[in-house]
Amino acid sequence: MKKLLAITGCILISCIIISYYAGGTSPEAMENKGFLFSDTPSVQNTQPTNDGYIVSVFAGRVALYRKSDEKVLFTTDTLVRDLPIEDQKILQQGIEVATRKEADDLLKEYSS
Repeated sequence: MKKLLAITGCILISCIIISYYAGGTSPEAMENKGFLFSDTPSVQNTQPTNDGYIVSVFAGRVALYRKSDEKVLFTTDTLVRDLPIEDQKILQQGIEVATRKEADDLLKEYSS
Protein backbone atom coordinates (compact mmCIF):
# COMPACT_ATOMS: atom_id res chain seq x y z
CA MET A 1 0.00 0.00 0.00
CA LYS A 2 2.81 2.44 0.87
CA LYS A 3 4.55 1.60 -2.39
CA LEU A 4 1.38 2.33 -4.37
CA LEU A 5 0.94 5.63 -2.55
CA ALA A 6 4.55 6.62 -3.26
CA ILE A 7 4.22 5.75 -6.95
CA THR A 8 0.97 7.71 -7.20
CA GLY A 9 2.62 10.72 -5.56
CA CYS A 10 5.55 10.58 -7.99
CA ILE A 11 3.21 10.38 -10.96
CA LEU A 12 1.18 13.32 -9.68
CA ILE A 13 4.27 15.48 -9.16
CA SER A 14 5.56 14.50 -12.61
CA CYS A 15 2.24 15.47 -14.21
CA ILE A 16 2.30 18.85 -12.51
CA ILE A 17 5.83 19.54 -13.67
CA ILE A 18 5.11 18.38 -17.22
CA SER A 19 1.91 20.43 -17.49
CA TYR A 20 3.72 23.48 -16.15
CA TYR A 21 6.46 23.31 -18.80
CA ALA A 22 4.29 22.00 -21.64
CA GLY A 23 1.63 24.63 -21.02
CA GLY A 24 3.91 27.40 -22.27
CA THR A 25 3.32 29.63 -19.30
CA SER A 26 5.87 31.38 -17.15
CA PRO A 27 5.81 31.38 -13.34
CA GLU A 28 4.46 34.93 -13.48
CA ALA A 29 1.66 33.79 -15.76
CA MET A 30 0.79 30.88 -13.50
CA GLU A 31 0.50 33.30 -10.58
CA ASN A 32 -1.69 35.61 -12.62
CA LYS A 33 -3.99 32.83 -13.81
CA GLY A 34 -5.46 32.51 -10.35
CA PHE A 35 -6.18 36.23 -10.30
CA LEU A 36 -8.06 36.38 -13.60
CA PHE A 37 -11.41 35.26 -12.23
CA SER A 38 -10.81 36.00 -8.57
CA ASP A 39 -13.42 38.04 -6.72
CA THR A 40 -10.72 39.51 -4.47
CA PRO A 41 -7.98 40.98 -6.64
CA SER A 42 -4.70 41.79 -4.97
CA VAL A 43 -3.62 45.40 -4.70
CA GLN A 44 -0.50 44.65 -6.73
CA ASN A 45 -2.47 43.62 -9.80
CA THR A 46 -4.94 46.51 -9.75
CA GLN A 47 -2.45 49.37 -9.61
CA PRO A 48 -1.93 51.32 -12.83
CA THR A 49 1.33 50.64 -14.56
CA ASN A 50 3.41 52.76 -16.84
CA ASP A 51 3.54 49.90 -19.29
CA GLY A 52 -0.06 48.96 -19.82
CA TYR A 53 -1.34 45.72 -21.28
CA ILE A 54 -2.54 44.36 -24.59
CA VAL A 55 -5.35 41.83 -24.96
CA SER A 56 -4.73 39.98 -28.20
CA VAL A 57 -4.20 36.49 -29.61
CA PHE A 58 -1.57 33.85 -28.90
CA ALA A 59 -1.71 30.31 -30.27
CA GLY A 60 -5.34 30.75 -31.30
CA ARG A 61 -6.47 31.83 -27.83
CA VAL A 62 -7.26 35.15 -26.18
CA ALA A 63 -4.09 36.25 -24.40
CA LEU A 64 -2.71 39.02 -22.21
CA TYR A 65 0.56 40.72 -23.11
CA ARG A 66 2.66 43.24 -21.24
CA LYS A 67 2.87 46.26 -23.53
CA SER A 68 6.46 47.24 -22.70
CA ASP A 69 8.10 44.04 -23.90
CA GLU A 70 5.17 42.32 -25.65
CA LYS A 71 5.70 39.33 -23.37
CA VAL A 72 2.75 36.94 -23.09
CA LEU A 73 1.69 36.92 -19.45
CA PHE A 74 -0.85 34.14 -19.99
CA THR A 75 -3.41 32.74 -22.35
CA THR A 76 -7.06 32.01 -21.59
CA ASP A 77 -9.01 28.93 -22.56
CA THR A 78 -11.13 30.99 -24.96
CA LEU A 79 -10.52 30.07 -28.59
CA VAL A 80 -10.54 33.11 -30.86
CA ARG A 81 -12.20 31.16 -33.66
CA ASP A 82 -15.26 30.69 -31.44
CA LEU A 83 -15.77 34.45 -31.13
CA PRO A 84 -17.74 36.65 -33.56
CA ILE A 85 -15.77 37.79 -36.63
CA GLU A 86 -15.70 41.43 -35.46
CA ASP A 87 -14.18 40.41 -32.12
CA GLN A 88 -11.62 38.25 -33.92
CA LYS A 89 -10.51 41.22 -36.03
CA ILE A 90 -10.26 43.51 -33.00
CA LEU A 91 -8.23 40.96 -31.05
CA GLN A 92 -5.87 40.37 -33.98
CA GLN A 93 -5.04 44.09 -33.88
CA GLY A 94 -4.78 44.05 -30.09
CA ILE A 95 -6.66 46.06 -27.50
CA GLU A 96 -4.51 48.33 -25.35
CA VAL A 97 -5.53 48.99 -21.75
CA ALA A 98 -3.77 50.96 -19.03
CA THR A 99 -4.34 48.82 -15.94
CA ARG A 100 -4.43 45.18 -15.02
CA LYS A 101 -7.99 45.57 -13.75
CA GLU A 102 -9.12 46.84 -17.16
CA ALA A 103 -7.34 43.92 -18.80
CA ASP A 104 -8.99 41.41 -16.48
CA ASP A 105 -12.42 42.95 -17.07
CA LEU A 106 -11.91 42.73 -20.82
CA LEU A 107 -10.71 39.12 -20.59
CA LYS A 108 -13.80 38.25 -18.56
CA GLU A 109 -15.99 39.70 -21.33
CA TYR A 110 -14.33 37.51 -23.96
CA SER A 111 -14.50 34.45 -21.73
CA SER A 112 -18.21 34.61 -21.00
